[in-house]
Amino acid sequence: MAKKIIAVFVMCIVVMASLQFGNATNEEEVKKYEAKFDVKYVSCYENCMRVCLARLGGRGYCQVKCDEDCEEKEVADKLNIPLH
Repeated sequence: MAKKIIAVFVMCIVVMASLQFGNATNEEEVKKYEAKFDVKYVSCYENCMRVCLARLGGRGYCQVKCDEDCEEKEVADKLNIPLH
C-alpha cells in the first residue's frame, strides 16, 4: 500500500514539473508575439503625436487621442479585423 502511495506521489511530481516546463516555453512565445505589437504601437503613437501636435497643438488631447487610436489598431491587428 505504501509503495502505491509513493508511486502516485512521484507521478504527481513528474506531471507538475512537465506542466511548469510547458508554461515557461509558452511565456517566451507570448513575449515574442507581444513584442511585435509593442513595436507597432510605439511607431503608431509617435507618428500620431507628430501629426496631432502639428495640427492641434494640445499635448494632453493628442496623448489621449493617439493612445486610443493606436490601441484600437493594435487590437484590430491582433484579432485580424480590418479597420476602415
